[in-house]
Order: sequence, then structure tokens, then C-alpha cells
Amino acid sequence: CGLSVKGVVYISQLLEELILYGNGLTSEGMEHVMKIVRTRSATLRVLNVSANSISMAVISEALKHNTSLTKLWVEQCGLSVKGAVYISQLLNVNHTLQVLDMSWNPISDDGMAVISEALKHNTSLTELRVDRCGLSVKGAVYISQLLNVNHTLQVLDMSWNPISDDGMAVISEALKHNTSLTKLWVEQCGLSVKGAVYISQLLNVNHTLQVLDMSWNPISDD
Repeated sequence: CGLSVKGVVYISQLLEELILYGNGLTSEGMEHVMKIVRTRSATLRVLNVSANSISMAVISEALKHNTSLTKLWVEQCGLSVKGAVYISQLLNVNHTLQVLDMSWNPISDDGMAVISEALKHNTSLTELRVDRCGLSVKGAVYISQLLNVNHTLQVLDMSWNPISDDGMAVISEALKHNTSLTKLWVEQCGLSVKGAVYISQLLNVNHTLQVLDMSWNPISDD
């Protein structure tokens, strides 16, 4: 279409949803996009900047003061632990954001640690997607700690992370007492029969969970 990022900013005054998936944006381009959030954001509710080489620092700083955006997608943006730190800072002060998808970013367990810490005190986020983020058992422990105290989160996708049976054990234990989560994805997480047992124990006592996706785990007939 020959439309530049600056052009998008110019026509953005009445936008409610802006999708810039895989548009080749860099930190410079993201600065222009964030002008929408900072100065013309009264109507913007949804922003998807996935699959771009962006600066999470710029996004985080803009959203600290934003009161309209409710959904943010930053999938596959090359975010590391440092990017997760910027997200955690945003979650500490933003009370509007409800959906955050940060899938396909190698934040690792250390990144999940800071996100979980922020979500222990956050009361607005209802959906978190951290599939394919390089989480192990340790990352599952951090998630279980947030599930123990957070009463707002309703949807959690932690698929394609090798948390194994031990990781499922701590998640299940936390969800025995959690009364807010209604949807859980744990696809391809390295769960065996043992992991299935932990899930069954959770299902025996949890009366809130409505959707459970545990596809691609070798739990077998047993």
C-alpha cells in the first residue's frame, strides 16, 4: 500500500485496533507507533506488533501512562530477560491491560521470575500467553507462585515449554487452591503418565477450570 509508519500514526486518531504483524519494524519505527499510544490513544484498545525487532523499553514506557489499551501482542519479537523486565515494570503500574501475548520470546526462567513477581500484585491482567518461551521446571515454579496469590488471571498458555512432570506437579498444586483460572494450555510440555496423575489430582478438587489442553504429551493409555 506504500503506507509508512508515520502515515499510520497520522490516520490513527479513530482506530480501536492496530495490527502491525511482521511489518519489519525496528525500534525507530516503534517510536512512531508509540506516539499513537502516548498522544492519540483515547480510542486504541488493541495493539499487535508481533514478529518485529522492537524495543520493549519504548512500549513499556508508553503503556505506563496509557489508560485505554487492553490487549497487547508482542509475539516473536526477540525479547530476552531484559525485555521481560520492561514488561514487569509496565505490569506494576498499568491497571488497564487485560491480555498479554509474549509467546515465542526466549525470556527463559529468569524472565518468567520477574513477570510472575509483577503479576502477584497486578489486578487487571486476565490472559497471559507465554508459550515457547524457554521455560523449565524453575519457570513453572515461578508461575505456580503467582497462581497462589493472583485472583485475576483467567487464561494461561504455557505450551511448548519443557516443564516436565515436576513442573506440572507445582502448577497442579497451586491450581488446587486457585479460584480464578478457567483456561489452561500445557501442550507439548514433556508430560508423562506421572504428569497426568498430577492433573487428575487437580481436577478432583478444582471447580473453576473449564478448558484444559494437554495435547502432544506422551501420557499414554495409562
